Amino acid sequence: MALKSILAAFSGDPESCSALGLALHLQRRHAAHLTGVVWHGPDAVRGRYRNFLSSNVSAMLAERDASATASVRADFAAHVAAEGDPEAASFIDLHAIADFSLAERARAYDLVVMSRHSAELSREHGAARPDAVALRCGRPVITVPKDYTGDIYAKPVVLAWDGKRAASRALGDALHLLRLEGPIFVARIGTAEEPAPEAGDDVIGLLGRHGIEARRILRPAGRKGIPHALVEICHEVGAGLLVMGAYEHSKLSEDLLGGVTKDILSLADLPVMMSH
Repeated sequence: MALKSILAAFSGDPESCSALGLALHLQRRHAAHLTGVVWHGPDAVRGRYRNFLSSNVSAMLAERDASATASVRADFAAHVAAEGDPEAASFIDLHAIADFSLAERARAYDLVVMSRHSAELSREHGAARPDAVALRCGRPVITVPKDYTGDIYAKPVVLAWDGKRAASRALGDALHLLRLEGPIFVARIGTAEEPAPEAGDDVIGLLGRHGIEARRILRPAGRKGIPHALVEICHEVGAGLLVMGAYEHSKLSEDLLGGVTKDILSLADLPVMMSH
């Protein structure tokens, strides 16, 4: 399946500008339609103190929201005019669409691109966690670090591979949507030993049949754990993209105890594509 529809979460802040830059690069490369979206949840002030706010104060807060959204829309249009194709771009404000979350909206797109800490709009209720979006939307999500200006196609790709369902889903999304050309380093963390022979082909064989050069990297987690080991591998091979499954374990356990998905987003200094 070709990449033809991209949703980019945008708020005008430096982090989301980096994410939009990558989304525009993908728009040009794949001749895709790009939709910018500004999302913000319920205003904490209006939600908590609704019964105590005068109509004038409520109207002032609503006007502030509308003004911020208009500014973001104009900023998005300026970026698209400078770096992309305005004829294949649109913009939506999810706050104006009742009962629609960012994850729900994302289900109608091929790919979501967003920053690690998305959309402030000068208010804390404007934050959407990319890992939560990846968990709930059923579509792949690329998260982009602040100040990123690279090209994910110009460098190798690292695939975090544990043989489980989420990693397999991430690999399929990356192959068929991004049409990666390799090389791909298949990183298996937790053992330095060659895995036991499997019935049929393994992931290296799959990539080979797609005409992609693939190399296996086997490494113990070490004292710092799996996330640090994956980031170190990305640095060693000069990777431009890390592909991984999101939340193979439950999100609740990762939120409480920590986990690979959550830690990678705070450690990785390159784009990360997650699928669940």
